[in-house]
Amino acid sequence: MAILNRKQLKTNKQKEQVTEQSFLAKAEDYKDDFTPDLTTLSLEELANQFIEIDRQSHLLKGQILLEARGRFPSDKEFGQWASTHSLCVGSQQSRNRLMHLADFFSDGRTMAGITITSAYEISAPINRGKALIVYDEIQGRNLPVKQVKYLLYKDFLENKKTIKVTKKMLVLKIVETVLSGKSNQFKLDVLEAAIKHVKK
Repeated sequence: MAILNRKQLKTNKQKEQVTEQSFLAKAEDYKDDFTPDLTTLSLEELANQFIEIDRQSHLLKGQILLEARGRFPSDKEFGQWASTHSLCVGSQQSRNRLMHLADFFSDGRTMAGITITSAYEISAPINRGKALIVYDEIQGRNLPVKQVKYLLYKDFLENKKTIKVTKKMLVLKIVETVLSGKSNQFKLDVLEAAIKHVKK
C-alpha cells in the first residue's frame, strides 16, 4: 500500500470534488427528465410508479456496488471503501443483500410482479438451489412474501414435520412396548435417566 503525502492527498481530494461536482452538474441537466407531472396520474398509477422506482433503486444500488466490488482485490478493501463513502446506510449485510439482488436479477430476469422483500428472499445465497424454480413460479404474480418463503422452504418444513412425527412414533413405541405394564412413575424415572445419560 502506497503512503500518500499531504500534497498527494490534497490533489486526490480536489480530483474527487471536481468529479463529484461534474456528476452533480450533469444530474441537474437531466433533472427535468426525471420529474413527471404526477398530478396527471391516477392513484393506481402513482402506486405503480412508486413500486417501480423503489425496485429500480434497489437494483441500481446493487449494480453499482457489484461494479465497485469487482474493482477491489478483497472484501476488506471494498468494505473500507464503501464505509468511507457512506454507501448503504446499513451494514455490510445490507450491501451484500443489494449485490445478491442485482446479481440474481441480471441475465434478463425482471422483478415485475415480485415484491422487493420476496426478491431479496429469492436472491439470498442460501436459496440458490431453489431460486430459479421459485422465480419461474412467482414471476408476475404479486404473491405475498409468506407464500414465497413457503415455496422456498417447503421441503425443509415438510422434512421437519416428518422428523416430529417420527419422534412421536418412537416415544409411543417405547412407552407402549418397552415400558408396557409399568407405572407412570417408573416410565418417568426411566425417561429422565435416559435424558441424563444422553446429556453426559
